[in-house]
Amino acid sequence: MIDNTPKIEKTYLETISNSSVLNFFGDWTQNIQKLNEDFSHASPFEHIVIDNFLEESYAEKLSKLYPPLDDTWHEYKNPIEVKYAFDNINSLPLEVKNYFYYLSTPEIINIMNSITNIPNLEYDEYLHGAGLHIHPRYGRLNIHLDYEKHPFSGKERRINVILFISKDWDITWNGANELWNSDVSKCISKTDVKFNRAILFKTNDISWHGLPKPIMCPEGQFRKTLAFYYVSPLTCFKTEYRNKAKYILTDDSIKNDLNLQNLCKIRSNRRLTIDDIKLYCPDWKKEDM
Repeated sequence: MIDNTPKIEKTYLETISNSSVLNFFGDWTQNIQKLNEDFSHASPFEHIVIDNFLEESYAEKLSKLYPPLDDTWHEYKNPIEVKYAFDNINSLPLEVKNYFYYLSTPEIINIMNSITNIPNLEYDEYLHGAGLHIHPRYGRLNIHLDYEKHPFSGKERRINVILFISKDWDITWNGANELWNSDVSKCISKTDVKFNRAILFKTNDISWHGLPKPIMCPEGQFRKTLAFYYVSPLTCFKTEYRNKAKYILTDDSIKNDLNLQNLCKIRSNRRLTIDDIKLYCPDWKKEDM
């Protein structure tokens, strides 16, 4: 069942917004013009990578307080996505919960406006698709476009902020965030997993991204992230919008597989079910490439 309950409580956000939150973030907040230039000229589409995104001691707190995986997490386990997600932020330790509120303050939104040249960004009170994300061994997220029109607010998704919380990650385990060109023929940019590193990128009709290579970290290790998205009033007016992510197969060994293509089509409309997997990929195991 889709949870359409707002996660960002406005009264608490107003309290947080009464004082500056910049001391929780790194020095990048003082270098907005350079970040704007880098963002605007990035390839294959607008994005920037920010190391030391959070103040060091605060980032360390989030790492230590990042909740363990249990049965309260949403599980995605199918050939195109293997991950866990958690968005009930108001049940989290205070420091972790506050991270999402800090990004929702007018102070930080104004900075994001200046970096991206999008003047009317807003936080998503529902945190739809956002929150805490974990990818285990064999985790993956096939290349995709994010949903376009928010299913509850009707607003347009504009900016993703993905913060890596995993410590001591070995790049040979995979897990890099990949950005692909507009015809999805080539990966143009990879952002390796590094503690307290964030990638901020625009979402639109060409912002193909994901982590398609299965993660090969040891059992018990996880690729941990905090995901936050900004929206705005609709800027494009169509008769149909993406209300779900649109996935595509990019690996030469599987991209012509009709069964996997069918799963991608279904996933564009709803979450995949066990019955879908039994129908199209009955022998699939998460260890499969």
